Amino acid sequence: MWAALGDVPHYVEPFAGSLAVLLRRPHPSNRTYYSETVNDADGLLVNAWRAMQLHPDATAEAASWPVAEADLHARHLACLRWKRGRDLERLMGDPSYCDPVVAGWWIWGCSAWIGSGWCSGRGPWAVGDDGRITRRAKGGGVWRQRPHITNGQGANRPQLREPGVDRKRPHLGNNGRGANHAGTREPGVKRQLPHLGNNGQGANRPQLREPGVAAESSDFAERVRADYDATGGYHPMTMPELRRWFAFLSARLRHVRILNGDWKRAVTGGASLTLPVRQGHGPCGVFLDPPYADTAERDADLYAEDSADVAHAVREWALSHGADPRYRIVVAGFAGEHGDAFARAGWREVEWFAAGYLTGGMANTGDDDHQQQRERLWCSPHCLGVSAPAQGDLFARVAP
Repeated sequence: MWAALGDVPHYVEPFAGSLAVLLRRPHPSNRTYYSETVNDADGLLVNAWRAMQLHPDATAEAASWPVAEADLHARHLACLRWKRGRDLERLMGDPSYCDPVVAGWWIWGCSAWIGSGWCSGRGPWAVGDDGRITRRAKGGGVWRQRPHITNGQGANRPQLREPGVDRKRPHLGNNGRGANHAGTREPGVKRQLPHLGNNGQGANRPQLREPGVAAESSDFAERVRADYDATGGYHPMTMPELRRWFAFLSARLRHVRILNGDWKRAVTGGASLTLPVRQGHGPCGVFLDPPYADTAERDADLYAEDSADVAHAVREWALSHGADPRYRIVVAGFAGEHGDAFARAGWREVEWFAAGYLTGGMANTGDDDHQQQRERLWCSPHCLGVSAPAQGDLFARVAP
């Protein structure tokens, strides 16, 4: 996709999803007069974005959690309650508002969920009056499915794992020690002043203090080593590498603009043709990845904001602007979804899912017609030449 668009001065993604395409952009970010604009219909992306910028540690703490099926459904339902509570309006009404816990849960869920449908709110399972998850005849809830456990991705990717903990029995040899030593047992609690007599003791002893982080310092490795020293050689619950990743995301997304509404608002001339584009410094690159159309032979209710006909409107807009040299447009979809409309207009079709891109799962079915084989990109006439490149790791380390 990026080989087709090139290093455009303005990148527009009206169907942002999880920002996977933007985060894999190979070009330097946050450059003067280079712009990136995405659209987020339900506010969950804005909430996560704002939380990572304002409360990166709290967001990382919520996202750092074991992959557990019960937690997947519980957090999924919590994110849906956030959506139905009209918290997008709170984001619009209060510039300092965000919910870092929901943000972390949403990011964690994106990483643990398989396929489409995360936070669509169209599943049959919801919270009943007794507080238990209950199947209902109508939608409005979540789908109960197994979480992603084959390897790990996103916030759960294996690169975040650090040296673990030796497996040993708890200390049972005497009456207890440390926080459990016998001297700490008392019949009750006395009201008294906290310990102020010297520089501190126990968990507050001066040896635990660290010099902190200097304003000019960004040596993350030193802070990670301090975490290890403080915990006896293993990482705390919130993995240091995840905190580093969230700090990077906060910086990477600093100058990306977000719209909240219909996709068409992101591709009007006023929104897409920024000053550098109008002055001839390069075209506007538009990546359109709408919900698959009703002609794609796909299941209904796959997306958080689903529509069976929006892809047709996307096709018509793309075809009407494809000949304009101020645009490079890439449309994603299924083979045959749009008939031969793009071919007749001189667009190039790319079968980007090539042999060897997927191992396990559907790749072992022996079925040449499974969904991945149907994926296509249609590139407008002014796109650059492109062939399917080797697929990269979305969550590999990326330099700021």
